[in-house]
Amino acid sequence: MKIRLLLLVLAATGMGSVRAELTKSQRAEAERLPALTVPSPSEFFVAIDKAGKPDWMSFYRAPAPVTYPTRTRTALNLGALVTDGYVAVEAQDGQQVKNTGKDIIALARALGVGEDVLMRGKSISDFADNNDWFALREELEATTNEVRRAMMAQRDEALAALITAGAWLRALEVGSRASELSSEESSAGLLRQKELIGYLRSELQAMPVETREEPAVQRADSTLAAVEEQMSVPTGETFAPERVLAIKQNTGTFIAEISAKEE
Repeated sequence: MKIRLLLLVLAATGMGSVRAELTKSQRAEAERLPALTVPSPSEFFVAIDKAGKPDWMSFYRAPAPVTYPTRTRTALNLGALVTDGYVAVEAQDGQQVKNTGKDIIALARALGVGEDVLMRGKSISDFADNNDWFALREELEATTNEVRRAMMAQRDEALAALITAGAWLRALEVGSRASELSSEESSAGLLRQKELIGYLRSELQAMPVETREEPAVQRADSTLAAVEEQMSVPTGETFAPERVLAIKQNTGTFIAEISAKEE
């Protein structure tokens, strides 16, 4: 499975319909892309914006803690925070981007990443001060990739996969809420990402047994499984509002649980 497929389809359609055919050159590009290259929620949000121009600030959530009892929860929350950064960029809210950027760096530090990654916090702040939204999207994605590379260099491939899973579970929470508010079929259609969800689940299931059995990882996998079921729409059938609501509820509950402060 080529995990860059979603981005290529988004680029080809401008809307993100997963039923679009890739050209021969696009398929060749997908074959050449390295395994580390994963779809970014940023492209997903750009497509959502084209479909309905949502009020991005309405998708903000209360500040989450920046310390967690396990590295698996830290990685999942780091991914979700990166997606929060993309939401703030879509809202063109520089202060929110800076606040989120600081939290991203705090969680990255907790995972033991190098100083090269931590220096990106200043770049995020500088771009936010200059209202350079395109550069901010690029910097957030670069920061995420740097953290994931650092995890893989430390032989923590499982944490790299959890960062991606956390980012997409939060992205689908935002996307399903945007679709619910817009009531547009084109917006709901953007949630047809079954191949991507299948890939994320395969990454979790390939983890070492001791990691796979951690409660946070099991909870992420069960949520992805529930979302995958809702995305299994028969050919020719529209993406019904009931499916959108189910995705919103499943992902929203997961994000709330995984980010909750320990009592």
